[in-house]
Amino acid sequence: MQAVTPTSVARFHHFLAQITRLVDAAPAEPALLSQGRQYLSELISNDDWLLPEFAQAHPQHYQQYLLYADPQNRFSVVSFVWGPGQATPIHDHTVWGLVGILRGSESCQPYSRMSDGRWAPAGFQIDMQAGDLEAVSPRIGDVHKVWNASTDKVSVSIHVYGGNIGLIERHSYREDGTRSTFVSGYSNVLASAELKTPPPDIHPTPPVTPLPLASPHAVQPNAAEALAEPAHPYPESSYAQVKEALLIKQEIALVDVREEDTYAQSHPLFAINLPLGNMEVHAWRRLPRRDTPIVVYDNGEGLALQAMPVLERLGYTQLSVLQNGLAGWAAAGGELFRDVNVPSKSFGELVEAQRKTPSFSAHEVKALLDRKSDVVVLDARRFDEYQTMSIPGAISVPGGELVLRARSLAPSPTTRIIVNCAGRTRSIIGAQSLINSGIPNPVCALRNGTIGWTLAGLDLVKGASQSFGDISDNDRSKAAASALALLFRAGVARVDAQTVKQWLSEAHRNTYVFDVRTPEEFAQGHWPGALSAPGGQLMQETDHFIGVRGARVVLYDDDGVRASMAASWLAQMGWQVAVIKDLRAEDLHSKTHFSEDDLPHTLAPVAVVDPPTLKTWLANRSNLSMVIDVGDSATYVKRHIPGAWWLLRSQLAQDFSRVHKANRYVLTCGDGRLSRYAVAQLQPLLRPGVEVLWLPGGNAAWQAAGFSTQQGESYLASPRIDRYRRPYEGTDNADQAMQAYLDWEYGLVEQLKRDGTHHFKVI
Repeated sequence: MQAVTPTSVARFHHFLAQITRLVDAAPAEPALLSQGRQYLSELISNDDWLLPEFAQAHPQHYQQYLLYADPQNRFSVVSFVWGPGQATPIHDHTVWGLVGILRGSESCQPYSRMSDGRWAPAGFQIDMQAGDLEAVSPRIGDVHKVWNASTDKVSVSIHVYGGNIGLIERHSYREDGTRSTFVSGYSNVLASAELKTPPPDIHPTPPVTPLPLASPHAVQPNAAEALAEPAHPYPESSYAQVKEALLIKQEIALVDVREEDTYAQSHPLFAINLPLGNMEVHAWRRLPRRDTPIVVYDNGEGLALQAMPVLERLGYTQLSVLQNGLAGWAAAGGELFRDVNVPSKSFGELVEAQRKTPSFSAHEVKALLDRKSDVVVLDARRFDEYQTMSIPGAISVPGGELVLRARSLAPSPTTRIIVNCAGRTRSIIGAQSLINSGIPNPVCALRNGTIGWTLAGLDLVKGASQSFGDISDNDRSKAAASALALLFRAGVARVDAQTVKQWLSEAHRNTYVFDVRTPEEFAQGHWPGALSAPGGQLMQETDHFIGVRGARVVLYDDDGVRASMAASWLAQMGWQVAVIKDLRAEDLHSKTHFSEDDLPHTLAPVAVVDPPTLKTWLANRSNLSMVIDVGDSATYVKRHIPGAWWLLRSQLAQDFSRVHKANRYVLTCGDGRLSRYAVAQLQPLLRPGVEVLWLPGGNAAWQAAGFSTQQGESYLASPRIDRYRRPYEGTDNADQAMQAYLDWEYGLVEQLKRDGTHHFKVI
């Protein structure tokens, strides 16, 4: 057994990621066991990752320690610790399982039921040494007896089960056929619910709620002491405390610091995703007030505790860690949601359920188009999404522009307007926006968007370019009047610019100011300090734009339509929102979108290199230089500096060993903002004398200098978990994935009922 280090603990985290992806894929059991066997074999081939507190033997009976429980209880990982001579009774599992020997040796005797009801040994005894594996399941054999084969030393095995094994009702057997029911629980967690008592011949351990015990600061063997006193220096917030803050609309930020793909698998409704590796660049924008109550969590990966000192360095003072992380949230009764932008998507489903937003199926819309009926299809997504794939003949009108521009695009009141997006949310909100505004045209959504169109076997267009044009003053005036009426109906205040400036100076509230016009209009001039948030995207991604639940939100435009429409929806989503009423054209003079002064300083000064010098270095084979890109993987794959390696910054310490050795390393990313913070992170991993430099402006500066780039995944040193692939993105999605996504959306209203913290109110 070697000493456990953060790097070796990461080995276990990698194993958890592999098993999670395997379970997500839901293969048939034979394939699952085969692939899972390979992953477990790789894990137990190294004995340097299991924390000592999860390998402690008991003098009288074996110990079962929970190492990890999937938040959805689809699988669990435990360590079994056997003192000399300790054994189980004959027992079953009722789910699939994999067992790998980490230390010592174990013996196992399978049993089968005879015709008279007795249990008898079935086949030969199985003796296993360190590195050996065995599988169980009701399909291949599920009843056996196990014991420590060593008479003088402790043995440790690692078990993976197809459920939360400590909560599953199972059975022990006597050879005469007698059966007893038990729930095993775990040795390292206190009971949280009253469960059935195990029979006297199996050594009970307290029942458990699923906890993520994979971090260096996990719960200790003495559960009572561990739960009373965290094994880290930070305050903790419980699920009950977070829920209470949400219910009373107190300002709070629940921050998930995992990568987006991992976050998308399971998270609370109002958790925002702020990955550890991107924190310096995005925290101040998403969490403006430094004394905002911030609750940080992960799912046992150890990232939350790494994030705390970073947030402290950024000036945040009211920090706490979510007690027992994501699985603790689930164990306490908290609802967990999949996917991204869930507050917006679940609200869209609630709108459709309550307002009965009309929709046409793909075949119904196709029939209208084929008959050349008086119909116009308006695509409510961003223009780049529209260009990727769209309904034949559709016009790009991002959702925030619909009410302002629909009258000009459908001047006849008899023209049917069909609103579509890729899935459901933006088409529902877009169609209902037009209906709410009182437009005389018949309006409906394309049911299930381009996903529904594809599943119906219909073809999409790639590279379409039809976009909205100018509007008349008369149409603008009508749209403004209807939007203002809706604003008042939603109870949204209209305030002057001076009031907003006062709000921004207040120390006790977070105030976000958003320009909801198009990005092009924002770039031409905007109110100083405002952020660009086109109305449709703001509604689609509220969790991305507004990091603090309970914060104040201020919107503005220059037409009296777009801000009013977006504000009316945000108010229905439970936000305190206002619209600036007195901005003049000359007030929208700022062209500043980003300044280096808006970012925190690096830990220490960094050495820099310009693109021409870097190009010269890369051409010099006698003094090898290597580029490391820590930007997002999608951008890297599309275009990067030739020969650059891509590394996930949050995994730099464990993944850097895959990068080729060099005498000099240069850090880069898309625009250079993030990469400069990775310099100090990389330097300690290198031998003395190796240089680490930063490329200001990043890949954009390299391209601006006229230098070539390459594409592809040739130099990926980390898994691409930094971005969740939406089932409605692109044109190569599997039908099964798209249908599963729709099925998930249909269930969101019921999840909202179970969650109970949303404050949504549809008018």
